[in-house]
Amino acid sequence: MINILASVRRPFSGFILDGKKPWELRKNAPRIPRGEHVTLWTYESGKDGARAIIGKCRMVSYVRMLYMPSGQALELLIKDACVTEEHIRAYLPFYAWGVQDPVRLPAAVPLSAIGLTRPPQSWQYLTPEQAAILERRLA
Repeated sequence: MINILASVRRPFSGFILDGKKPWELRKNAPRIPRGEHVTLWTYESGKDGARAIIGKCRMVSYVRMLYMPSGQALELLIKDACVTEEHIRAYLPFYAWGVQDPVRLPAAVPLSAIGLTRPPQSWQYLTPEQAAILERRLA
């Protein structure tokens, strides 16, 4: 099992955990061995964010986007990533991470609870021990 902590600004963090944003756009992607399960923990960042870990979801795939999609593919990406066509054009190239099965934590968890002093700029791997601490917070 691979566990990743991703910094996501509000309102996008909420969209992911509400199941409204099944694609998260990132400049790079983790190395995932074939058949490995990935849990993506959401750290809510930004001026109005909780500045804490607020939930998790499963990362089920990623797609490298080198070129601007068109037609129905573009419309679907705009809707499912909750961004504009201009954002997609300016952000290329990127990876679209497919996420499913969001779960909110009952209470936001500060980074200090898993031994971190600052959030990842984009994302980082978590140790099994850090992930276990977060999983216990779900119970």
